[in-house]
Amino acid sequence: MDREHAGELWYQPDLDVYLNRWYASYEEARAARERHGGFLLPYKRHFYVCQPEVVRALGLDPEDADWERAGFDAARPADADAFNRLREKREAVVNGKRR
Repeated sequence: MDREHAGELWYQPDLDVYLNRWYASYEEARAARERHGGFLLPYKRHFYVCQPEVVRALGLDPEDADWERAGFDAARPADADAFNRLREKREAVVNGKRR
């Protein structure tokens, strides 16, 4: 994935049907995720916290153990290796090569 589109990896237009909580700062998003659970994902210069069905709509398995290893955080993951595996799976979906 090129750098121009890297900020869009964790979002796609058809996710508008879900009620996601959006934040201008990482700190706000992280605090919300810690309070309410979910998955913290980046989009360009913003962040959103979503539920498992959004992760599934992104073509990923919300039950994948790498989410827990990454701290359910794709913006500042706790485990870089786990995040890289998730990122690779997401890139494969975006490129039309489901794994």
